[in-house]
Amino acid sequence: MKKWHFLVLAVVILFLLLPSVSWGEGKKIGLILGTGGLGDKSFNDISYVGALEASEELGIGLDYVEPKAIAEYEGYQRDFASSGGYEIIVCIGFDQADALDRIAQEFPQQKFALVDMTVDQPNVASLLFKANEGGFLLGIQAAYMTESKKIGVVGGMDIPLIRDFFVGFEEGVRWADTGAEVLPKVYVGTWADPTKGKELALSLIDQGCDLIWAVAGKSGLGALEAAKERGVYAMGVDACQCYLGDHIIASETKRVDIAVYETIKAAFDGTFQGGIMERGVAEGWIGICRLPEEQPLWEETFDFKHQVEIPLEVMQKIEEAKEKISKGEIEVPRPPEFGG
Repeated sequence: MKKWHFLVLAVVILFLLLPSVSWGEGKKIGLILGTGGLGDKSFNDISYVGALEASEELGIGLDYVEPKAIAEYEGYQRDFASSGGYEIIVCIGFDQADALDRIAQEFPQQKFALVDMTVDQPNVASLLFKANEGGFLLGIQAAYMTESKKIGVVGGMDIPLIRDFFVGFEEGVRWADTGAEVLPKVYVGTWADPTKGKELALSLIDQGCDLIWAVAGKSGLGALEAAKERGVYAMGVDACQCYLGDHIIASETKRVDIAVYETIKAAFDGTFQGGIMERGVAEGWIGICRLPEEQPLWEETFDFKHQVEIPLEVMQKIEEAKEKISKGEIEVPRPPEFGG
């Protein structure tokens, strides 16, 4: 055999022994956050955690931007896509949908993921969460923990996405059957106004609420602060926000980190698919931070300990409901826009 034959044979053997290389080799992850930006200790922050985990595990670069206004989304999406440097571009928030619908058509070979809204394009994975199911579990806990039997909720915007949380929450309060009620909901009108969030929460406390649930992004931080000042319980959302104060007794966990992480991994291992992916309690995309399988994770992540003990009988009711939801024995209602 001639010398060059050996060289060719060696190259072929080396190629066969090497792990397969994806077309995305050398490409990065692009992350376009929602307008609240990092530091909301909620939706954007937990999204970033998922992208960062995927980046570190895969050894892939991560670039992110923090738009200040909805009008900036399209420009960032186009800039990322036109660069050709990203295997997947992850867009955080329902209000990126209109821009992404246009950009996804302009760049049909680019993979995108959109959190909390659908875009009907073959190169877009729409990641949706059954927030109503987590709201149901949290509502059970709230119903047992309130002494005044009056619970207040502060939303960021009056939209189907947020009403989905609240419909499930109210149903959970009713299912617990403790006599507690949820007062009429109030909305800040934006995700980034903690001052207004605090004012609205104070008005609910003045009406007799001794427990406040904030589902409002950065605006919700003001509502949590109001509860602290007045010495009443509060609940958080998206990530475990209980480390912000001992008065915060639970949070619905919308595991955007898991959804973003799994979708990025799929983009790089060749299993990415466009279309709608909606998950809930059964799949681990939705929960509450006081569940036994979640509480140690959050306490380790944020280096704190929950100070308010949840009575055993309350946790048993929550676990019962969780199991029944997972098995389909409880169907948690949704707003009309979701077919509820």
